[in-house]
Amino acid sequence: MLSSLPPVWRRLLRITGTAVVTVVVLALVLRAIRPADLGETMSDVSPPLVLAAAAAAFGFILCRAWRYRLLLAGTHGRFGTLLAITLSGWGVSLLLPGPGGDAALVVLLRRRLQVGLTVGAGAALLSRLLDVASLLVLALVMAPFAGVRLPGVLLVGGMLIAGAIVVGLTALFWDRPRGQITGWLERLSLPAGLHQRIHSAVEELGSGSRPLLLITATAGARLATGLQYLALFAAIDQPLSLVQVWFALSVRTLLLAIPIQGLGGLGTGQLWWTAGLTLLGWPVDEALAASLAVHLLDLCVSLPQAGIGALLLFRRPAEPDRVPAMAGAALEPD
Repeated sequence: MLSSLPPVWRRLLRITGTAVVTVVVLALVLRAIRPADLGETMSDVSPPLVLAAAAAAFGFILCRAWRYRLLLAGTHGRFGTLLAITLSGWGVSLLLPGPGGDAALVVLLRRRLQVGLTVGAGAALLSRLLDVASLLVLALVMAPFAGVRLPGVLLVGGMLIAGAIVVGLTALFWDRPRGQITGWLERLSLPAGLHQRIHSAVEELGSGSRPLLLITATAGARLATGLQYLALFAAIDQPLSLVQVWFALSVRTLLLAIPIQGLGGLGTGQLWWTAGLTLLGWPVDEALAASLAVHLLDLCVSLPQAGIGALLLFRRPAEPDRVPAMAGAALEPD
C-alpha cells in the first residue's frame, strides 16, 4: 500500500512515524525514571572523563576513516578529506534513524572524492558487515567474562551469522571465489550497464583491500568505542569494567539494526542500552536512567566533532578525479 504513494508522501509518513516513535518511547522512559535524579546526575558529570570520551570517539572515527581508505584503494584524495566525510556521515547517523548516515557518506564520497556510487555503496556495506561480525564475536566472547549466560539459541545463531559474514568477506578478498561471485552476479537479470558497474565495484573492493589491515582497523574501532563508553559511564559515577561495557555496547549497537528507531536515538536508544545492562544484572529503572544520561553525553561529545568535520569538508575544494583500481571503472556513469 505504501509503495503506491508518491515518494514525497512516503518520506513524510516515515518522518512522522519516526517522530511519533521518538515522543512515545521517550515519554515512557521519562515516566520510568525521576527527571530530578537525571538532572542531578548530569550536574555531577566529571569533565575530564567527558574529554577522555571525546578523544576516544575521535579515535573511533579515525579507525573508520582508515578502514574506508583501505576499502577504497583506488582513491587518491587526501586522508583529511576522507576523515571529514566520515565525520559528516557519522553526524547524520547520530541524528537520523536508518541508513541515512551511509547514504550521506556515499553521496559525499561521490561529490568530494569522485568515488562511483556503486563502489561507495559497496564500501559502506562491507564496513557494516565488518561491524556486525565484530560486534557479534565481541558479544559472544565477552558474555561469560561479564557474568552473562546467553541462551544456546543466541550463541548458535550469533556464531552462524558471524561465520557466514566472515566466509562471504573472505570469498570477496580471494581471486578465485571473487570470480565466482561476479559470475553469479552476471547471471542475474539486471541491465547491462548495472552489471558492468557491479562487476567493477566487486573487483575494485575485493582486489585492492587488505584483509588483515581491515581487521586491525575494525578492532581499533571496537577498542576506541569501548573506551569512549567506559569513560562516559564513569563520568556519571556508574563505573563498569571494560568487559561489561563491550558486552552491553555490542548488544545495544546490534539492536540499532531494528528498523524502528527514534530521532537522535532518543527513546529507542535507551531501550537498547537497557537490554544490555539488564543482562548484566542492572534493575530496569537504573538502566534506563543511566542509559539516558550516557546517551545525552554521547551526543554532546560526538555531534560537535561531526559538525567540525562537516564544516571543514565544505570549506575544502573537491579532490581531483581519482584513478580507479579497475581500468574500466574510470568512466563509471553512476
